[in-house]
Amino acid sequence: MNPSFLMTKRQFLSYFSKLYDLNEEQSLYLKIHGKRFEVILNWLKNKNFDSILDVGPSFLSELLFKKFGNKLSLMGFDTEESLGGHLANADILTKANFIKQDLNFLDAKAIHQKFDLIVCAEVIEHLYTSPKKLFQNFYDVLNPNGYLIIQTPNAVSLRKRLSLLFGKNPYEIPRENLKNPGHFREYTARELKQLAKQIGFKAEKLILDEYFEYPSLTSKIYRTFKNISPPNLRSGITIILYKAES
Repeated sequence: MNPSFLMTKRQFLSYFSKLYDLNEEQSLYLKIHGKRFEVILNWLKNKNFDSILDVGPSFLSELLFKKFGNKLSLMGFDTEESLGGHLANADILTKANFIKQDLNFLDAKAIHQKFDLIVCAEVIEHLYTSPKKLFQNFYDVLNPNGYLIIQTPNAVSLRKRLSLLFGKNPYEIPRENLKNPGHFREYTARELKQLAKQIGFKAEKLILDEYFEYPSLTSKIYRTFKNISPPNLRSGITIILYKAES
C-alpha cells in the first residue's frame, strides 16, 4: 500500500497546496470537504481493488490515483468542464482512463468494462434523472462482490429543518449552467437504502456525520454538538453498498 495515501485532512491540504497554486475557491472546497474525503479513505485503507471507477473528477480522484494508479478510471465531463473548485488541474484526466459521460444519460451498455469499486461522491444530488435508473446502471457495471460508495448531503439535516422553520428555503434555485446546475434533489438515508434494496444491493455500512466544515460560526456549532444530536439530523451521508455474488 502506498503510505502517502494514508493522509489526514491537514496533510492533504498541505499536499495540494504545495502541488498546485490553488485559488480561493479551490482552497475553500478542500477545507469544507476534507473530512468527507477522510471517511472514504479510511474505509479504503486496508482494501485493494483491481478496477475502480470514480464518478465526477475532483481532488478525491487524485488521492484515489495515489493508491490505485492505472487501476482507476474517471467518469465525467470534458476537461474544461471538470476544472474549477472541485478539481485543480487536468493532469489527472490524462493519467487515469477517462470516460466522457453525462450521468443523466448513463447507459451501462455503453460502458465496456466492469468495476470492483465505484465511488460516486457528491454527485447524485446534481442529477435530474431518476436515482433508481442510476443505481441500476451502477449495479450492472459492477463485478459480483463489488462495492458502490455514495456520498451525498442529507435532505433532512438539522441545518435544513431549522432553515425551513424560520421560513428560509435551504435549497438554492437551479442554476442556468446545465454543466453545473447545483442541487436538483437531495435524499435521506432511508431513501438511499430503499433504492439500493430495490435494485439488489446490500447495505454494508451507513455513516451519518457532520463532516462538511463550512467556515461559519453556525457550522462550527453543529459540528461541536454532533455527538449529542440524532444521527439522522447530521448533514452528510456516506452509504457503502455491496453487490452480492449471484
